[in-house]
Amino acid sequence: MLNMLKQKAGAMVEETLEMLRGKPVDSTLTEHFFLADEAWERFKDLPQPLQQGHGLEYILSHASLPLREHDLLLGRFVDKVPEAAEEARFWEIWRERSPATNPVIMHNGGHITLDWPGILRLGISGYIEKARAKLEEQKAAGADEKTLQFLEGMVLTYRAHQSYIIRYGQAAKEAGMAEPAEICDSIANRPPRTFREALQLMLFVLTVYYVHAGGHCPTLTCGRMDDLLLEYYLADLGEGRLTREAAGYLIDDFNCKTNLVLGRGEHQMNNPEFGGNDTGWQRNNCYDAPTYVFIGGYSNRHDHKTNPLTELFAERIHPRFENPVYICRLTKERPEGVWELICDKMRQNASVIVYNDEIVIPALKHAGISEADAIDYTMHACNEPDVPSYAVVGALDGFLPGMVMDALLDWGQQYASIEALYGHIGEGFRQKVKERFAAYRSFHRAAGYPPPQTLSCTDCFTEGTIERARGIGGGGVRYPVVVFWARSIGTAADMLSAVDEVVFKNKNCTPAELIQALRADFAGFESLKNRCVKAPKYGAGDDGADFHAARLMNVLLDVIDEESVNESGEKDVICFGSIISGMWVIQTGRSTTATPDGRPAGSPPSVNMNPTPGYGRGVTALLHSAANLPLGRTVSGVLNVRLRPGAVGGEEGLRRLKGLVETYFEKGGIQLQLSVADAAELREAQKRPEDYRDLMVRITGYSAVFTDMSKNGQDEIIKIEELG
Repeated sequence: MLNMLKQKAGAMVEETLEMLRGKPVDSTLTEHFFLADEAWERFKDLPQPLQQGHGLEYILSHASLPLREHDLLLGRFVDKVPEAAEEARFWEIWRERSPATNPVIMHNGGHITLDWPGILRLGISGYIEKARAKLEEQKAAGADEKTLQFLEGMVLTYRAHQSYIIRYGQAAKEAGMAEPAEICDSIANRPPRTFREALQLMLFVLTVYYVHAGGHCPTLTCGRMDDLLLEYYLADLGEGRLTREAAGYLIDDFNCKTNLVLGRGEHQMNNPEFGGNDTGWQRNNCYDAPTYVFIGGYSNRHDHKTNPLTELFAERIHPRFENPVYICRLTKERPEGVWELICDKMRQNASVIVYNDEIVIPALKHAGISEADAIDYTMHACNEPDVPSYAVVGALDGFLPGMVMDALLDWGQQYASIEALYGHIGEGFRQKVKERFAAYRSFHRAAGYPPPQTLSCTDCFTEGTIERARGIGGGGVRYPVVVFWARSIGTAADMLSAVDEVVFKNKNCTPAELIQALRADFAGFESLKNRCVKAPKYGAGDDGADFHAARLMNVLLDVIDEESVNESGEKDVICFGSIISGMWVIQTGRSTTATPDGRPAGSPPSVNMNPTPGYGRGVTALLHSAANLPLGRTVSGVLNVRLRPGAVGGEEGLRRLKGLVETYFEKGGIQLQLSVADAAELREAQKRPEDYRDLMVRITGYSAVFTDMSKNGQDEIIKIEELG
């Protein structure tokens, strides 16, 4: 039996690796688009919650049920290069009515963690019963029609999932796959009772969300899988139903299945106009959507220091996979064996990220989250936090270099000091915060929420929505959250550092001269540019520049803390601050003028918590700068540490890497992801891509196949590696 599981899992791994590197670029989820369009046409006259429910029921009752003899878990779908007639129909759908506006799928955009504890505890049948009971209760209470439609849509959505699982079980039975068939029959009618049943239910929910109900980039997080599945695992071991090795093969299959939905290419830095293999969002709505899995960290359920599944999941991380992205939560009392294993996976460029529980949990509590819910935190793609019964209901987009430039260009204030400039930046930000928080209070702190208008699968699988008979954005959650994205802190700090040096301290120029130089992209102001470039820089081990980075963040976070308290002295706005930008800074930089740090117009500013390209001075300096940021007041922040392969090779390299990360976290670091690459190797891969099919590079929170990227995207990665 164990040997059979090993062979099947091995065959699944080989299929996945070939798919990741060899799937045709034009492969398309044609069945998804066709069935969704048919459902839209059939139910277009119904209210949206019923369109969602009946539409998904139609889709899942007609969806194909592919099987492979080496499947340990079920959940495949049709993803192929369309025939000519199918291709024509596909583009006709896009021309006549964009699938992005299809009410059956448009609200299922992911970027959240579903209520996996509830999914495993209740099962699909339990959700049906719970939603039915709430519907009957609301009918008896004389609830409005929209609330009843919302709950009816929920019941239909759960039934659609149930019928899909039953159908898959029947298909497996007809194919002679008795055990998967029995598992489907079980989880369709009751909550999961074994480790394999729990994994299978999670995979079915993922598959339906991504493929059959998914809107644009419906990325999801699977929660604390080692914590959620431990009781099933221990019970199976105790009853002799499972061995550690067998559980590992089931995890392998789960990991493999999360990759199948992917297409070719990388969405943040890929441009098909410049060559490259890019499937694109039109052909596959989740072609580059990462799936996050969390392991490790403090727990409300178990002793986090002795959870055997943490190590087992860590062992099964495949460094050549793009999915899942594994997030390891680190604590002071970490199991050393697991931690060493995670560091080893990181230096292999596996999709692994580390978060520091000692910083994230207190930051979430500071924002207004209860301790128990903060302990249950996860992150979704883009590295933004999730907690139980939570939803993002508003955003403050903080492009920090833009804030500084706006203040500089408003120099009619005649700032007498750098302190006055900071004050103007803070007050400008305060006006934006007041406006955003006022809108939040008028809706989320008013007497009552209006009846729900729309329904999504996210609504169906979020804690609290059935009880409140409301969606996640309209009163269905405990924590409606505003997010503040602090972007390009490194460049903003360098700008303030340069202004402080050349204008206030050394008086090398007047404010008017500096602004004139910036507008001219420093043409004719070469001497001034040189002084700006020589000013202290963030990420270079200079406490002066690091001071400005921390000061700017504190000014903005002070505003958020002050404005989140109402006139009665009550904190009534929950705002998550994150130091995140992603590789979108490349596009942002193209439209950004020259800046006082000497950065030329059109060039990229800094990404996440990293320094401006070319200004960094090595790993130690970078970690020092990042640790000086007020990370205890932010709930997330991304730091991509770049190392050369030789620096982390062998036992000594592993020891060095562990020490580096541990020191950073002890100094207050919040997050770290590792990129191990050599610019020379990347250039060789450009010349001979066929010899480098397995070369993975880190983007922002996940790994990508380098040879699938377009030439300009590859060049940017090489530039980042060379400049640091």
